Amino acid sequence: MRRLMARAAVAAIAAGLIVVAPRLRGATWTSWFTKLAWSWAGVPSGPLGWISSNWTMPVLHGPIYPIMARALDLQPDDDLLEVACGSGVFLATQAAHVQRVAGLDLSDIQVGLARRRLADRIAEGTAEIVAGDAAALPWEDGRFSVVTCMGSVEAFPDPGAALAEMHRVLRPGGRIVVSLGAKVAEGTQTRRVMDAYWVWSEDDARRLVEEAGFGDVSVSYQSIDFGRLVNLANRLLGEEEMRIVRGVKPAVEAPAEGIEAPSREPVGAAG
Repeated sequence: MRRLMARAAVAAIAAGLIVVAPRLRGATWTSWFTKLAWSWAGVPSGPLGWISSNWTMPVLHGPIYPIMARALDLQPDDDLLEVACGSGVFLATQAAHVQRVAGLDLSDIQVGLARRRLADRIAEGTAEIVAGDAAALPWEDGRFSVVTCMGSVEAFPDPGAALAEMHRVLRPGGRIVVSLGAKVAEGTQTRRVMDAYWVWSEDDARRLVEEAGFGDVSVSYQSIDFGRLVNLANRLLGEEEMRIVRGVKPAVEAPAEGIEAPSREPVGAAG
């Protein structure tokens, strides 16, 4: 019981830092909290990263997993890639029936935990977990039938490059389902907050995926019960619904026919 209470306390404190601190504006101390929170949540390392990877992140992300699984509509013959797979909880709990799974994460701690969690499947040759960068995926073109990434694209320095890589490793007709932050008020301008994470308007979120090469792009929103503490924080920040964006890699790439695409600033490029 004491161990359970200790874990709950750590999760609650870290949740407040990870979810609330990076989103606050106008206070000088938030830059320090931002770096600390993203060191836990973005690329966990050290003792605090180990705590976050083992306890905090699985608890915070737990309510997202079944929702994303339904959106992905995973089939037994799918080859699934999860970018920023964390400790492999989604792959283990929601994709056990899938033919083959793969995961990539930038954190060595997360990769180690995921490999242990999926040890049986790795031994069978139906799973692989690698350390790497989302903007340089280590797989050949057309390797997967479905790709997902949840709760992480908004933290990538260059989301457009990462999505282009996801497009590359998908086979023609393959599908992508990603979460791209939270629903924002109409008229919200796309921006990067405190050099930590991106906020996209709905139009820009859609365009970001389209510019990576995907077609049939759709945007939907899903309310998620994260528990009272996080729900309250999200309500105060006006971020109560997660944005889910779906897209399909065209079965046949359309020829350019000499028509130049309109020149536009890339959405979510590193700067």
